[in-house]
Amino acid sequence: MSFPGANISSDRRHFFMSSAQLEALEQKEAMEKDPLRQKLGSPIRAGGRILNFEICGSDTAVLALGSHQAKVADLAARECRRNAAKHGGPTTSVAVMSESYTISGSRLALSGAWDKQIKVWAVDDPQRTLALLVGHSDFVKCLVAHPSLPIVYSGSADKTVMIWKLPESPDDLNNNSGDPVEITPFKIIKGLHTGQIYTLCLDPLAETLYSSGSDASIRAWDALTGNPVASQSTSDDDDGYWIIPRGQHKTNIFDIKATDNSLWTASADKTAIGWDVETRRADLILEHKTTVNCVLPIPQVGVVVTGTNGGVIYLWNTSGAGDTPEIIREIHAHTDDVTCLKMAGRVFYSSGLDETLRVWDIKDIVGFKGGIEYVPKELADLERQSRSGNTGHGENSNIISGIKSGQAKQSSVLTEEEERELAELMSDLDDL
Repeated sequence: MSFPGANISSDRRHFFMSSAQLEALEQKEAMEKDPLRQKLGSPIRAGGRILNFEICGSDTAVLALGSHQAKVADLAARECRRNAAKHGGPTTSVAVMSESYTISGSRLALSGAWDKQIKVWAVDDPQRTLALLVGHSDFVKCLVAHPSLPIVYSGSADKTVMIWKLPESPDDLNNNSGDPVEITPFKIIKGLHTGQIYTLCLDPLAETLYSSGSDASIRAWDALTGNPVASQSTSDDDDGYWIIPRGQHKTNIFDIKATDNSLWTASADKTAIGWDVETRRADLILEHKTTVNCVLPIPQVGVVVTGTNGGVIYLWNTSGAGDTPEIIREIHAHTDDVTCLKMAGRVFYSSGLDETLRVWDIKDIVGFKGGIEYVPKELADLERQSRSGNTGHGENSNIISGIKSGQAKQSSVLTEEEERELAELMSDLDDL
């Protein structure tokens, strides 16, 4: 029973909202109805907000969903499998063990969630929990698996980083009792980070583990022992340990990625920063207009990809850019925040709070010459259809006219220098 005149609507417009909030809501709803955005990046629809994902081989991805589960996506069929690993809260992170660590031919995956649990399960049978990693006292925020050893790293809102050793033989997880094997941490790292741990990554040789989070500092640990990496400098700021202290980043660091000689971080302070690992100084700073949630360096071609609040993906040319890297492409596909970026061969994947996982061919995007905003083949086909058969009426005609005007503003003849830079990037892509 409701009181006379009571507002029982679920429409957000019926609640108090500012003009700016109403305008943003209307723009988001318009984007969700845009048939072009529904096709961009060949989206896989997960049925829940994708908070994190990991590519598992050439045809599979593991997704961490805000809907309290981890799902397996079939990349070829462009759909999620029905069975899922269940959690008692939003699933924030996933990881996949090495190709050699399998049970009955199936790769093993891990998922961490707000329920403080880390579950180990077979990609072919996500409903059965093989092992529980028990030790965190607050939300699990991030997971990383060692590329060749049965070692897992986790970060949590309890301000700790934990290192876990799984059995040398994965068959030891496949016990006959049906109950999951309980595993405790091999190493607990605590007391140096003063805030929640949001992100972890290993360097390309898997020798060093980097961690960061809400305290906006970056720390380094020996990937096998968990001991702090010693500093090579005599700075008063590091107490003898390798650290990039809070300062350049003013607030939360949400993502960190490592290349051979640099680190890249993404932050709520609206920047992505490339760091020199040896000097621990910022080499490149990519300024954005909103929070940067994720970053993906592609050093082979001198490109860095960033994902932001609001759904825009940016490609930056950092090859010989000096102090002024430039945006070479924008992708307007996700209709909500971009949450994660991962490379797989010559393509990269993006996920978002719009519940989609999308795939992008880096060569197609870098080589596109139609303007700053990436306009794929689907758009050209739709435009040709509108010219040949559309009378200018209806929903699609409004979309097409908007696109045409956007293209008119963006498209321009490349300068000789821009053509040369583009040609260099394209030649580098052949090595991927």
